[in-house]
Formats: sequence, structure tokens, C-alpha cells
Amino acid sequence: MTTSTPSHVKPTGLVSGTFVTTDIKRARRMCEELLGLECVEPERGTLIVRESGHQPGGPLAGRPFWVLEAHEVASIEVPQEMLNHWGVFVSSQAAVDAAFEKVDARQKDFGLGRVQKPRFRHGSYAFYFVDGDSNWWEIEYRTPELVYTALREKGDQH
Repeated sequence: MTTSTPSHVKPTGLVSGTFVTTDIKRARRMCEELLGLECVEPERGTLIVRESGHQPGGPLAGRPFWVLEAHEVASIEVPQEMLNHWGVFVSSQAAVDAAFEKVDARQKDFGLGRVQKPRFRHGSYAFYFVDGDSNWWEIEYRTPELVYTALREKGDQH
């Protein structure tokens, strides 16, 4: 379904999200060492995060990507809930299980809170964990028909 009314905002892309941390070094270590993401700290107290592989010559070079921006704060004023989470896709159900084993084993090393066991929900196989700042993260595998590109190609059904 398309709308005949022009939008008020003329976006050129959907590219970023923000989370807060009380320790930017801990957040960077978790993103890089635990989640395999790429980080830069362009200014003190700000961390820019994206999936690895977008550098020139990398396997994802030239493809669009999301950027997460972390800001260091003195305290977490509004703790997050599980439904407000960041997701990281992996290549298979076995990769979810392997990631769970590693995250669960390193829980204390990275200052993580609860680490849930993998299970099927909302059409995917995944597990959730919470970091030391109440940010929830999901490690997820979706079958090809449930990845976002396939769902967008399907279009409106109602």
C-alpha cells in the first residue's frame, strides 16, 4: 500500500540509533570483542558502531549500513526493557548456539546482566542479553524468507 499524501519529512535513509553507557571503554570492548562490531571514538564520550566489513576492499564495501551511536553519561536515568533492544544477525541456528555459549561463558568478563537461553520466537531463533548499562541485545538467526529484505519485497498484505 502506498500513500497518496506526500510526507512531511523527506528522508534519504534510515541510518542510526543511540544508546547510553556509563563506561565508553567497556561498551567498546563489548561491541568489538563480544559482538564483532567495528567502533571508532570520534570525540571523548561518543562511540560510533557498525558491522565490520564496510571498509574499502571489505566484503560489504559500498553497501548501506546502520550506525549505532553510544554516548557516555554519568548515570542511566531510564533503564531499558528487553523489547527495546539492538539486534545482531548471525548466519545460522548453530551460530546462535555458539554465540550463546561464548556470551554466557564471558558474562562476568564483560559485566553483563541476564543472558537468556536461545529459543524460537517471532519467527526466528535467538537469545537476548543485557549489558551493564541496561541495554538489551539480541543475537538472531532468521530463515531467508524472514530477513528484512524479503519482508520488504513481500510488501503490504493488508
